[in-house]
Amino acid sequence: IGVLGMFTATIAGVFVEERLRKERGMGAYDLKGHIILCEWNERTKEILKDLRADVRGENAPIVLIADIEVKPAVDENLYFVRGQLTEEQLRRAGIEKAATVVIVGDRSLEYGARDAKVVLSVLTVESLNPDAYSIVELASEDNVRHCERANADEIIVGSEFSSRLISTATLDHGISTVLRELLSAQFGHDLITVPVPADLARLTFFEVFSGLKRDYGMIALALQRRGAGTLLTNPDADIVVDADDRLVVVSPRGRADTLL
Repeated sequence: IGVLGMFTATIAGVFVEERLRKERGMGAYDLKGHIILCEWNERTKEILKDLRADVRGENAPIVLIADIEVKPAVDENLYFVRGQLTEEQLRRAGIEKAATVVIVGDRSLEYGARDAKVVLSVLTVESLNPDAYSIVELASEDNVRHCERANADEIIVGSEFSSRLISTATLDHGISTVLRELLSAQFGHDLITVPVPADLARLTFFEVFSGLKRDYGMIALALQRRGAGTLLTNPDADIVVDADDRLVVVSPRGRADTLL
């Protein structure tokens, strides 16, 4: 009985120690097609919350790289790597097989230093996995060209977005409420991309628009050629939509999974 008790305690101790190592961000992960989220602050907290509210991201594996003490959220599919955003930490997060990398600015730095760190991080990500889709947040529009040279796939300037939203709401009251609803997966309608339904392929955009609203309750706003090419906002009514295109739509909450 004593030997069995010691054996059980040893095995339990190993599992507990491994669990604690991962909670403290000391582990490495062999994942595929996952999301890497860089930095931890109020912005990334909201990003994680929105991802989990969307049916497509509620169980998606996400690796957080942040220089904090312990894993900040109770989430079985959230993995934690402790440290600054360096090549070593990215490799521990499985950058070679990651699908998307989200780089949020370090709020502890001034704007210039914050954007410089983001640009350096993009360069590191692109050198390790050029196939990963990189989304970056900048503080200043002046640094967009630097991120473009670093091959960032999508660049979001927080101050620019906020300023344009405020100026638009000043002239068209209520716009901010509509956009807030569309951009959040936590309530209301969602702004998402979906594949072209098989029964609507090779039809004109006007026919696709009508069919989506009639059959799925969705409103098509834009067309993305071949799923990753040119994005056409409010395309001509007679343009033909191919089967391998994607559509940017306003979708009722919970209806997106009918096409995904």
